[in-house]
Amino acid sequence: MRVVEVGEPGGPDVLRCVERPDPQPGPGEVLVRVAAATVNPTDLAAREGHAPGGVPEPPYVLGWDFAGTVERVGADVQQLTAGQDVVGMIPWYAAGGRYGAYAELIAVPQDWVLPRPEGLGAVEAATVPLNALTAAQFLQHLGLLEQPEPVRLLVTGASGAVGGFAVQLAVRAGHDVTAVAGSGDEGWVRALGATTVLPRDVDYAALEPFGFVLDAVPVGAPVFPAVAPGGSVITTRPVEQAPAAAGIRQQVELVREPLESRTSTLPGPASRT
Repeated sequence: MRVVEVGEPGGPDVLRCVERPDPQPGPGEVLVRVAAATVNPTDLAAREGHAPGGVPEPPYVLGWDFAGTVERVGADVQQLTAGQDVVGMIPWYAAGGRYGAYAELIAVPQDWVLPRPEGLGAVEAATVPLNALTAAQFLQHLGLLEQPEPVRLLVTGASGAVGGFAVQLAVRAGHDVTAVAGSGDEGWVRALGATTVLPRDVDYAALEPFGFVLDAVPVGAPVFPAVAPGGSVITTRPVEQAPAAAGIRQQVELVREPLESRTSTLPGPASRT
């Protein structure tokens, strides 16, 4: 099979297409023929040599998200069958770069794979797992997916992948979302359900403070004036010199677990018009 591997950390020119032996599914694994894989910011960082704990020894294969068709199943696989269209996610850091989605064939644990929803093409489906699961986990950590009463939530980076899914999920849960988006994306973000869409250069100190802030960019320290005393903020990177505020709970989060069955209920990617 062909794979796209990183020969050494660097720019796009370090990617090379090579032949490798076809993988074989072990017990509890499925062999998937990949139809589409996503290029996420984390892939770009890993290609350049940046990853938590460092990247593996080259050559290594990138790719978290994939969609494709099951070619064969290993022993003890009961919920997936050959010929089934699927979508999945490789927790690339946990896999240690031993394999990734930038390959014609991948053998992965069945827990990382789900049947592809009807009406969702392979390219669209491959954009969902990592970003939507990350957004869902952020909202879970804020307690907003099960929150019985509507709350005001501020989402930065709402025109990005994680932020866009977060807006949809929060609105679906009944919350009032104020979104910060890039120029030209205001209409699209409003179509996701955001009540208010603010420009990227907004003065956060001038906003009425929010009890919950999801800083998906992350903006970092400048967003903290928009967090109400006693409120909660989640960022995707540590915030250096974050302003001190009474009782603000801050937490750094990234996706932390493989794909699970609940991911099948996440929204599909929104179409820009």
